[in-house]
Amino acid sequence: MLRDNYRQMDEALNALPRATMKPFPRLLVQPQAREGENKGEPPLPTQPPAAAGSRQRHGHKHTKLSNRRQMVLSTTLMIGMVAILVLGLLNILTGNHTSGTAQLTFRLQNDYVSAIAWSPDGQFVATGSWNHSVMIWDAHTGAVITTYKDHSEPVDALAWSPNGQFIASGSWDHTVRVWQPSTGRTVQVYTGHNSEVSSLAWSPNGQFIASGSWDHTVQVWQAFTGRTVQVYTGHQEFVDAVAWSPDGTEIASGGRDSKVMIWNASSGITRLIYTYTISDPVDALAWSPDGKEIAFGGRNSQVQVYSTRIEKLLLVYRGHTQDIDALAWSPNGKYVASGSWDHTVRIWDAKSGATAFIYEGHTDLVDALTWSPDGKQIASGSWDRTAQIWSTGL
Repeated sequence: MLRDNYRQMDEALNALPRATMKPFPRLLVQPQAREGENKGEPPLPTQPPAAAGSRQRHGHKHTKLSNRRQMVLSTTLMIGMVAILVLGLLNILTGNHTSGTAQLTFRLQNDYVSAIAWSPDGQFVATGSWNHSVMIWDAHTGAVITTYKDHSEPVDALAWSPNGQFIASGSWDHTVRVWQPSTGRTVQVYTGHNSEVSSLAWSPNGQFIASGSWDHTVQVWQAFTGRTVQVYTGHQEFVDAVAWSPDGTEIASGGRDSKVMIWNASSGITRLIYTYTISDPVDALAWSPDGKEIAFGGRNSQVQVYSTRIEKLLLVYRGHTQDIDALAWSPNGKYVASGSWDHTVRIWDAKSGATAFIYEGHTDLVDALTWSPDGKQIASGSWDRTAQIWSTGL
């Protein structure tokens, strides 16, 4: 009975009219994809105008999105470049960078290098040492030209005459000697001090020398006769730094009494007294090339810049971690270089006080430094028994 029922149901279903199935619409395919289809397939139906319009609008939207992505990418790249520039500028301003490679390292002094001076023509460097000698050597090759051995104690101060024909050297043997760098021949010996000579400077006209000593005096004397012109007694302690003003009218001196004094070179009358700190000695000082400012440093690890015209402290350079023993102003007046017991030489922007350059080539305290006449290089002397010439990169 059940089998008959199934047969009747099949006959009823077969008697119904057959449904016509419409094909599913094909998805839109980009021309590149269509090229990969089999050639035997029927062609795709033509796109109705409305659909074509829809695809055109979709294309415009896709173009806008693409342009927007490009704009976002360009903006991101620009922001990144600006960030790099800003970080680079901050790096310069904060001094968190170390630069410089020694172009020439002079090792023949074989003892602490305590004094250094570059010849006015830029051809030679003079170095003084604790081994009692002064060496003149070629600034380009390091070849020794002259070795001067007439001192009997360490040489602590050196200065070329403005015309480059003579050198003055000050020593712990209480003397200052004036001699010819080409021959080593002594032309004058000054014996006015009764203690170690720690600093000296030629007058701009080349006629006089000012020498500072541990006898607490600064003495001005005629370079080629040895005749004493002035004895300045304003300091109460060792005098470790002396510098002549660029116009030749005044002398600045710094001592272990923490005082910087500016006084008339002819009369010895003090014009200005400035206290570096209450208890820290002044070990180095330098006039700016225009004579309007003076930089000094010492045991408190700071370089202070003072206006000699308005008599006011202008800037304090901070960055060294130990005593400052050497200072020199660049020939163009834009930078100040300082050498320290922390083994480094720092170059400061004179106007802002920002660290422009740090040299770390020495392995012991830096006791002396000098700029090349063109301002492109510095020669520094150290207790690592070397003198090094290096490019400032400025």
